[in-house]
Amino acid sequence: MGHYYRFKRGDQVTITSGRYAGFYGAVDSAVFQRTIDYPDAFSPGYHVIIDDDVVVTLRWDQVRAMNIDLEDNQ
Repeated sequence: MGHYYRFKRGDQVTITSGRYAGFYGAVDSAVFQRTIDYPDAFSPGYHVIIDDDVVVTLRWDQVRAMNIDLEDNQ
């Protein structure tokens, strides 16, 4: 089964669950590997750059487009 990656490098995202829930960041790359919140499973996901150039690896379902957050607040 294939997986479609929704985001590309530079896209602004919000982290929606896990250790970094609520953080904002920018997608660095699409990956298929273990993630910070699910270290025992390989999953499609993203490297996301957050504060101070920290890079976290997240599953595809742990991020959403930042513009959704902006629309929700209006």
